Order: sequence, then structure tokens, then C-alpha cells
Amino acid sequence: MSKTDLKKWGYMFGIGLGIIFVTAFIFSQLILPLAFGRPKKVETPYLVGMGLSEAKNALNAEKLHAVIKDSLYSEVIKMDQVLSQAPAPGTRTREEGTVFLVISKGSKMVTVPDLRGNRFQHAMVTLRNYDLRSSIVDSTYSDDYEQNEVIRSQPSAGTKLEKRSLIRLTLSRGPEPKADSLDYDDFPYPD
Repeated sequence: MSKTDLKKWGYMFGIGLGIIFVTAFIFSQLILPLAFGRPKKVETPYLVGMGLSEAKNALNAEKLHAVIKDSLYSEVIKMDQVLSQAPAPGTRTREEGTVFLVISKGSKMVTVPDLRGNRFQHAMVTLRNYDLRSSIVDSTYSDDYEQNEVIRSQPSAGTKLEKRSLIRLTLSRGPEPKADSLDYDDFPYPD
């Protein structure tokens, strides 16, 4: 086969491939939609401020899908509520389309709970539930608190802090042992 014959076959192959692509495009864009109908367009509902499950139900009713795009802290909108959406409310989109949601993680600030009198393990769990961290910084004798109970926290109860902040705890060692309660017979003395 000569070079010109190869060129001829290359052109014919390229033209044939082009005809296939044009035919596929016309078929998919004109013939199929006429035969089966174009996808129905629906209006995107207003979702901002709704809870996540409520927003998903509203989208399902319109035959749309929800995808959580991001989650951000908000001092105004409660946790798991929609902060924003795309496409915007009222936009016409095809059925089975996707609506991207930004969800609130709630406030970035949290109030330190009163931990005085709580056992250390209970105080740790409470702080974890408030998304705060704990550290024991001191222990002291106390007649008012039993051993391993929280005497004070730093910062104190009622203080507003960012989540993941460190709360320093002072624990009780219990009542201070009395010197006269020691039995000196238990101690060996040198002769």
C-alpha cells in the first residue's frame, strides 16, 4: 500500500468517525428527547433556615437531590440547619438535579458548665459533650469535696469560650489527714 492510499484510508476513517459523532449527537439531543420527552423542569424550593432532614424531604418532594457542600460555624443559625443553597431558590432546574447545601455547625462559642462537686470522670464527659478539653492542673485537700471531685475550673462556670478550648481543673484529695491519727507504733525506730 502506497502513502497516498494510507492517506486516503486515514481521511475516510476520520470522516466516518465524524459522521458517527454527529449522528450520535443529533440522536441524543433531538430524536431521543422527541421520543421520550425532555426532562421536566422544577422550581428549587427555599431551604435556608430549614433543618437538614426537612430540607432533604422538601427536595425529595420535588424529585431533587441534596448534596452537602460544606458546613460552617454560625452564631445566628442553629446546628444542622441550611445556611445557603445553590442553585438559588426559585431557579428552574431539571428533575433529578442536584442542590448543593451549606449546613450550620452551630455556634463556635460555648458556655463553660458548672463542674464543682462532679467526679472527675463525669466532669470530663460533660466537657467533651460541650466540645471542650480538660486538664488536671492541681489537687488540694478539702473538707467540702470528696476525693477526685472538682473543686474549681479555670475559666470558671458561665464563661463563654471557643469550642475545643482547654479547661483546667483542680481536684480534691479529700479531707487532710490529721497528724494525731498516725499510729507511731507502725514506724520502726532505730535502736
